[in-house]
Amino acid sequence: MKNLLKIYAALLFALTGTGCFSLDKMPLDTISDQAVFKDEALTMAYMYNIYGYMPCGYGVSTVPGVDVVRTGGLGLTDLLDGSTDLLRSPAMWNESNGVMIPGTISPTYNPMEVWANRYEVIRKVNNLLAHTGEGSVLDDSFCLRIRAEARFVRAWMYFDLVRRYGPVPLIEELQNYEDPQSLLVARDPVEDIYDFIYRELDEIAREGLPYAREMSASEMGRASKEAAWALNGRAMLFAGRWKESAESSACVLESGYHQLNPDYNALFQSKGGDQEVIFEVLFDGVNKGHAADMLYMPPSLDNGWGAQSCPTQELVDSYEMLDGTPFDWSNPKHAANPYEGRDKRLQWSIIVDGSEFKGKIIRTAYLVPDDGLGLIERTNTGYYIRKFLDETLPFEKLVGYGGSSTSWKEIRLAEVLLNYAEALNELHGGPDPEGEAYEAMRRVRERAGLPALPDGLDYAAFKERVIQERKVELAFEGHRFWDLRRWRLAESVLNDKYFHGMRITEDASGKKTYDVFEINSVPKQVFLEKHYLMPINQGEIEKNPNLLPNNGY
Repeated sequence: MKNLLKIYAALLFALTGTGCFSLDKMPLDTISDQAVFKDEALTMAYMYNIYGYMPCGYGVSTVPGVDVVRTGGLGLTDLLDGSTDLLRSPAMWNESNGVMIPGTISPTYNPMEVWANRYEVIRKVNNLLAHTGEGSVLDDSFCLRIRAEARFVRAWMYFDLVRRYGPVPLIEELQNYEDPQSLLVARDPVEDIYDFIYRELDEIAREGLPYAREMSASEMGRASKEAAWALNGRAMLFAGRWKESAESSACVLESGYHQLNPDYNALFQSKGGDQEVIFEVLFDGVNKGHAADMLYMPPSLDNGWGAQSCPTQELVDSYEMLDGTPFDWSNPKHAANPYEGRDKRLQWSIIVDGSEFKGKIIRTAYLVPDDGLGLIERTNTGYYIRKFLDETLPFEKLVGYGGSSTSWKEIRLAEVLLNYAEALNELHGGPDPEGEAYEAMRRVRERAGLPALPDGLDYAAFKERVIQERKVELAFEGHRFWDLRRWRLAESVLNDKYFHGMRITEDASGKKTYDVFEINSVPKQVFLEKHYLMPINQGEIEKNPNLLPNNGY
């Protein structure tokens, strides 16, 4: 059956290509809906095609017959956090420096445009639901689960749409292309979209999806009850529905299956099945791959570009000392050895001067070979990304856009714990009396070698610690990009700002001097009120006059 599924999947890929054509619109002499949805293997392959729309936050990935696919990240060579305070790219032509950072995003050019893509997969989901409901010839239990999985993907797509654009059309049933007027739908209120997301995810978690512990290794990459609860916990934070968010995250924790991986570095080098990961997008580096290693690795070890997005000093300074106190350049002990005695996640996430990576000591000091600041096509901040990079990947795989095979961890337990802590703090106007918010934070910090938070924090102080913890725990995973927007902090954190790097020089005796410098070789960031939402594509508005543009665009 496994081989049969591969054959059917290959057939469906040939028909659906990159997702630009839907099976429900294929000619009947090729393959029809009736044929697909009378066969479990074909229906499952159709579902895998739907899963193929889930995001890859590495920014660029490949599938057979297609050189570059940009679905989840910001653009060709950047992570979402490339236009936050965490990263800066030395490449002046990329989408962060060219559009997002200077704030020139518009209805005619948005490198993060996903409107058509998201509604394409929503139509595919609605098509599957229309053909696997009452009267289906397929097994009832098979239909129940596959319908739940399709609804999971649809809920994620609506969540992605509403956080980007605000009000969007809510299309729950398959539309009739023979009635063009019915296609000209208006935008539904944000509250209605979040109502739909919550209801859908809650229902499929209750009935339809299996627990993660019930799933075999061959089912990696498919949705579980825990994935639905975790996504609901995340979405309800954006909606400001603290009770629903806390309850959904609590369901994940109470299921007990997912556990933090004690080795943070190994977690991000895993290729599927890590017990911390709740939902992931899988790659094999051959039939489907991504380019994180080729794009972000120190160039002396790379066979491609390397150094395309580099950590800022603002991020590096955010990692606490191991005793839980803030790092402080005015403290002589801190300044003398700035990378010693720090939160363990610093060394696991960022390559600093003197870090060992792939058996080599990486030097990032000014003009020091092979990867120093100031050298051609090297770091522009004095740092390199370490998180995500596969230390076992052969040199010959560092070519093209599809050689990497580490999975994209879209949802993991550490995020759920932080979501839970935040929701409880918001719900109770401070940490909850039972101490569950403190406990959630303790679990995340303990892995990093940090002590628990001090007792007695009020609402504002605890929220600041949540913001800090999310910044470092979830660095480069795209959360900072969205967190600054949902907290309405992006203007104060980003607007009218240059960020900073580290210039390290050495005297003849080897003594190092550390100088923080402004990265003004790239544009100063512009983030205005209008940028909290993205513009609706001008082409979509012209096709459907009921889609009014967002304010400011």
